[in-house]
Amino acid sequence: MTLKESAADHAARTLRTVFDQLDNGGTNPDDVSATNSAMDLASVFGVTAQDYARLLSRS
Repeated sequence: MTLKESAADHAARTLRTVFDQLDNGGTNPDDVSATNSAMDLASVFGVTAQDYARLLSRS
């Protein structure tokens, strides 16, 4: 697994957590912050919205 793939996978997992929380009526601020940080890091490796869409569609 490349760094880009690893960063995308981690960010997608944290994003899924936040989406699941939203489905249940709220979010945990720490999870939102962790997702923002993971997505910021992933963007350095060139992860795009299309990458997230692909990863999240598999879950």
